[in-house]
Amino acid sequence: MDINNFWNNHTLNDFQQLAIFKNVHSKYITSICCLKDGRIASSSKDNKVLIYNKNTFKIEIRINEREEICYMNINKDGILITCMNGTFLNLYEIKGKRYNNIQTIRPYSLKINIIGLFTGPYSIQKYIELKNGDIAILVWAYALSFYKKKKNSKKYSFFDKFNEERNENITDLCELDDNQYCLSFKFNKLIKFLDWNKKEITGTIRFENNFSISDSKNQLLLMNKNDLLIAGEKNIIILDIKNKEIIKNIKVDLNGYISSIYNFSGNILITGFWGNNIGQFEYDVDKKDIKLISNIGKKRSLSSPLFDVSSISIINNNLIIVPYNNELNNSSLIVYQLKHKLNI
Repeated sequence: MDINNFWNNHTLNDFQQLAIFKNVHSKYITSICCLKDGRIASSSKDNKVLIYNKNTFKIEIRINEREEICYMNINKDGILITCMNGTFLNLYEIKGKRYNNIQTIRPYSLKINIIGLFTGPYSIQKYIELKNGDIAILVWAYALSFYKKKKNSKKYSFFDKFNEERNENITDLCELDDNQYCLSFKFNKLIKFLDWNKKEITGTIRFENNFSISDSKNQLLLMNKNDLLIAGEKNIIILDIKNKEIIKNIKVDLNGYISSIYNFSGNILITGFWGNNIGQFEYDVDKKDIKLISNIGKKRSLSSPLFDVSSISIINNNLIIVPYNNELNNSSLIVYQLKHKLNI
């Protein structure tokens, strides 16, 4: 890495580059997460999960899946869960340099499972670990499936499901209080409130045509008991949960579309954009406003490609790992350090 070339081609405020790990995946990187022992894991459309040494960042474990990986994260037990561009999820227990597949979950019906073996058009978009340890799974074009954590076990069993309306696909879920959920429908430009006690929709908010929900895997961020943020492509909407109404629509354009967004504390957001841009924002609870604290972004010309910061992981409150030059082949990882630690 030519460090002089880096300073000449980037805008640097609160972020300081530590390292670039080039060409770790042969295709687009979909997710990055941090294991309980501090190691980083990355997943990709090249069907691989890579786990890196936390000091040298050399690859220690390679997990080969049969399908593209849409999403990956770990649960409270430290189990790594991969969501596939197929009809299943895999659960892995990681110990040292070894891994063990402890369970495969297939939320689709047996008929769709069989069809998916030959056609592969189905996908598991994401899973969300709930406060009670159960998980909710976003099953594309099928249902929102709930799996219960087995007693004294790291495995899950099917519990219940909520069927989507025809031609509607859930793209994110946020757990509120007392079995209440907010559901995001990116392609239909709306959100719905689900009362799981009654198993019915209790409210719907449709967005105007000029607002599009972000492609981020995290589209809904609960800031406190009453404020919910909805990530758009170039805007963030602040929503009053109690009254189910929009408070404010704030533009947060950093020369690219929002491609990932995370809430790391009560008021700090880290947002990734198309174009290798990353922004650190502060949410003002009293004023219901969002302000930019600092950002880093590769200076672009008209011919520059729009690489996607699709996922973000934080280590020790001030190290940020994101995909870099994230493209269809030879995607890399970059590590930044925040000069000022996040207030976590």
